[in-house]
Amino acid sequence: MANISLDAIDTINSKLGQANAISILLVIECDSGSQLNDELRSYALSAISDLVSDSKALFRSETERKRLQDENK
Repeated sequence: MANISLDAIDTINSKLGQANAISILLVIECDSGSQLNDELRSYALSAISDLVSDSKALFRSETERKRLQDENK
């Protein structure tokens, strides 16, 4: 496992938690028979995609930062 800062881990967990909450709301919406309008559903799916992408980018940058830091020791 990569050695990244606790702040980065907290940020990633927060973003993934937000993505999970949105996806749970979408599942509930599907199960309840109520319908979100297409624009709102599209916004929710884009938000999930953005949150996951941001988490991946942060993880990559943190692992690269740590790798460079270790090389410079």
